[in-house]
Amino acid sequence: MKRLLVTMLLLCSAPLLWAQQVTDVSFSIVDDTLTITYTLTQQADICVRVAIDDGPYTEPLKGFTGAVGEKVKPGVGLQMQAVRLPEIAGVDSASLHFLVEVDDGALLVYVDNFSFRMMPVEGGSFTMGCTHPRGEKHTYADELPLHKVTVNSFYIGRFEVTQGLWKKVMGENPSKWFGNDSLPVEQVSWNDVQIFIARLSQITGYRFRLPTEAEWEYAARGGVRSNRTPYPGTRTQVWEACWFGGNSNGHSHPVGRLKPNELGLYDMGGNVMEWCSDWMESYTDKPQNCPQGPRNGENRILRGGCFNSPTWGCSVFERSWYLPDYGYSFYGFRLVLDSPERDEEE
Repeated sequence: MKRLLVTMLLLCSAPLLWAQQVTDVSFSIVDDTLTITYTLTQQADICVRVAIDDGPYTEPLKGFTGAVGEKVKPGVGLQMQAVRLPEIAGVDSASLHFLVEVDDGALLVYVDNFSFRMMPVEGGSFTMGCTHPRGEKHTYADELPLHKVTVNSFYIGRFEVTQGLWKKVMGENPSKWFGNDSLPVEQVSWNDVQIFIARLSQITGYRFRLPTEAEWEYAARGGVRSNRTPYPGTRTQVWEACWFGGNSNGHSHPVGRLKPNELGLYDMGGNVMEWCSDWMESYTDKPQNCPQGPRNGENRILRGGCFNSPTWGCSVFERSWYLPDYGYSFYGFRLVLDSPERDEEE
């Protein structure tokens, strides 16, 4: 390897201060009119979902007026209303749980009552490889030459796959660092991940896969929203966005505790290295369209650095690779979907 009136469930778009925008949520139902009241700390697109008892949350609800939709201005006591909302017709209000959140376009995927978010990434072109000024980091030969790459649109996991999700699907936890289901799963080989993906796809009806190396780097860079930073979402303050050798105390940390990048993706640098679908091969300077990597090889690509990495190991272009049948306590992964459509037979 290379180097309220009724109980309200409030969830925000991410479990950390960086995204804490919606607070103080309550609701009331008078006659056929539902009123939801909340506080918003900064301008955002807002949507609302509902769950009944312990069931899954719906897709964003329609039929609301007021402080909902695009570019809602911040304020205290903001209200939205809906009349005769069909999703709650005939349901006891004590069984209702509303989720008011920033609408980031995420696809919410459920495994029983466990959910995770897949974030949309608009396709585009970028320069792949080490674009960081020389002298500020190590530059390895395998990060060059620079070359233009185009990728299609896709969905990628907001977080690295957690131990909670792995246990839901596989029924066991292979990780060295445990005790919190929000920790990234690790000690999983590339081959282990393929079994997990096959089972998850069968359970949910979605066709999950690993990202290609090009998709991973494009997403880490921020896609069409990229600020061209050498680290995911930051230019120099690596500790704000990455768990690495300088701040991790030598172990993994729960996902989503640090700053996200421009696409709202967390831990793209540090925490655990992330398996990609590609076999390792050297770059060429030829432009590429949706590269998949070679058809065969010896080692599979890993990206993003880990909790033991130096700062430059968390850069958006740093490459690592290893044998696909081995997993270590700093190897993890995140998921990709080509389409939000599910197979007809789940």
